Amino acid sequence: MIGHNLYSQDEYNKWVVGIGINAVDYFPIDNTKHNVNTGNPDGFFNEITNAQDHWNIGGPKINVTRYLKKKFSFDAGLSLNKITKLGEIMIDDITYIAIDGNIQYNIFNNQRVINPFVFAGGGYTFADRSGGTFNSGIGANLWFSPKFGLNAQWAYKYNSPDFALLPHFYYSLSVVMKLGMTGRGGKRFMWRDGASCF
Repeated sequence: MIGHNLYSQDEYNKWVVGIGINAVDYFPIDNTKHNVNTGNPDGFFNEITNAQDHWNIGGPKINVTRYLKKKFSFDAGLSLNKITKLGEIMIDDITYIAIDGNIQYNIFNNQRVINPFVFAGGGYTFADRSGGTFNSGIGANLWFSPKFGLNAQWAYKYNSPDFALLPHFYYSLSVVMKLGMTGRGGKRFMWRDGASCF
């Protein structure tokens, strides 16, 4: 049935690509162990939604997601940004480049218009000083058509105090598109008229 796979990423619709914007936020994290005071006196998660004062917003973010099995997918992303704020401290511009790979787990089945997920993985970030990160977070896909949707993610990117790279929160919002849309039996969908053909 066509309706079964309209909003799914599964063994029949394995690839999704996306492009969007991202934001890097150092303020809600206690970075004193890294010998840096980011201006956060009240601990973890403090003012996490204060985008105007603390977020470094830039882009692009480019990502590719491939369905693996059952509710699992693998996502690889490249993010570019420019850091001008470390918490409440204004600094000279620092180029931010991040390469990340995360395993996503869909909380519900894939046939929903809204697909929330959790993810964990790792990456390598260049931001004046470079270092590897352990990533964990939550996200969701909102499909407003069978092929196109929006992806939103929130992540905590941790780096050991043994390295100079600061832990931070990372947010992204992307437009996503499914590739190679096919149905059961190898049929490819003709989205304009809702039919399918070989």
